[in-house]
Amino acid sequence: MNGDKNPYPGLLFDEVSGTELLNQKHQIWEEGYRVGKEDGQVIKKVMKSEKGIVVVLDEDGEQMLKYQGQYEEVRERILEDAPLDAVFSYVTDRIEVIPREEW
Repeated sequence: MNGDKNPYPGLLFDEVSGTELLNQKHQIWEEGYRVGKEDGQVIKKVMKSEKGIVVVLDEDGEQMLKYQGQYEEVRERILEDAPLDAVFSYVTDRIEVIPREEW
C-alpha cells in the first residue's frame, strides 16, 4: 500500500467479554484496500457548504459522486468510509478546515 503503515490495530479488546477480537478494518486495509476505497478512489477532502451541500474529492481531486449530496443524507456514510487522513472543511466565503469530530 505505497509504503503506508496500517493505521488500524490488528486486534481490539472487548471489555465486556474480556477477549481480543480481530479488527475488520485492519484486515481490509492489509488486503490492499483502505476504508472508503472503491474503483481506486479514496476520500481525501470533504467540504460542507453553508446550505448543507457536501462535495467529496479523492486523492486526485476528482469528485466522488456517491458521497455527495445533502449533509444529513451522506454524513454517516462519509464518516464511516473516510480514512483517518481525510481533510474535513466547512465552506463559507472562505474555506475553514475543522477537526473531524466537529464536522
